[in-house]
Amino acid sequence: MTNTITKPTMMLPKQIAEEFDIPIYRVRKWVKEGKIVYVACGKKALINRDKFLAFLNGELDVTTSNYER
Repeated sequence: MTNTITKPTMMLPKQIAEEFDIPIYRVRKWVKEGKIVYVACGKKALINRDKFLAFLNGELDVTTSNYER
């Protein structure tokens, strides 16, 4: 029996903005408002790519989930 662990893809707001063609100020605003899932690493925010995609598709609502910062 093998257990495979999938490593999440974490990206900086600038990388998210470039990949999805979204203005960087919008991504930073979503981070500040807590609308997207991220991990604070010093002064930087690392955004989970898969959860960001779910957010864009309307499948993830951080305000009603069990996610805590």
